[in-house]
Amino acid sequence: MAIELQSLDILNVWVVMEEKERGSAQRRCEEILDDENRGKLMLSLGRVLRHPLLFLKVTDPFVTAHHPTCGFYDHHSVSIRGRRWCIGCTFNTIFFFGTMLALFLVWLYDSTLLFRFYLFYGGILGSVLYFVLSFSGLSDRGLKAKIGSKFILGSSFAGICWSILLIDGLFSPGLEVKLLFIIMLYLGFVTVLNIKRSYEIFKECEGCEYRMRWSKCPGFREIACKLVAEGFVYPEEK
Repeated sequence: MAIELQSLDILNVWVVMEEKERGSAQRRCEEILDDENRGKLMLSLGRVLRHPLLFLKVTDPFVTAHHPTCGFYDHHSVSIRGRRWCIGCTFNTIFFFGTMLALFLVWLYDSTLLFRFYLFYGGILGSVLYFVLSFSGLSDRGLKAKIGSKFILGSSFAGICWSILLIDGLFSPGLEVKLLFIIMLYLGFVTVLNIKRSYEIFKECEGCEYRMRWSKCPGFREIACKLVAEGFVYPEEK
């Protein structure tokens, strides 16, 4: 009994010390963020590489939401089981792999039903349609419109991928070359989308009252504070 009480006392002391340490780190990061005389915040890339899992934990929920947690970006993410997920990345992935699987089932049933010409040019037209809807702002008119545009993009890219895979037959020699080309095409596609999205985010954040000051922005401040507390971000010396 005495041993159990002693263990509980040790546990209570540890909890109190943990809370004090968190409170101290919280005050420290807030002091740094609110210091008007500090230099600009710098990212310690070395610490990120040494502690990648801790970095991902600290930046949660940005890891899956991909957008600041503020009202300006509520329409860019969706809540699934209590976690925020980026609409673009989530539904692009779902529709891409869903279409890839559906076309594979069609190929298993009757491979002659898949025509490379229609898959390729249908995918090209669908991709062009997506960018037209996106740049015109039509895809931002509600959740259904955004998800619908991701269906167009994901399924179109899947069609292009299948048109490549079917060159000389699905399992013909050179399959690894076709897969490598698809990966390179995917990376190029993602790069274009990221450039487009980054431009839109910077444009929107620059028009905000906080003008991209992450230490003040309520959508980034909590994450910025955690990054400072864990040593991933530090003020530049003047």
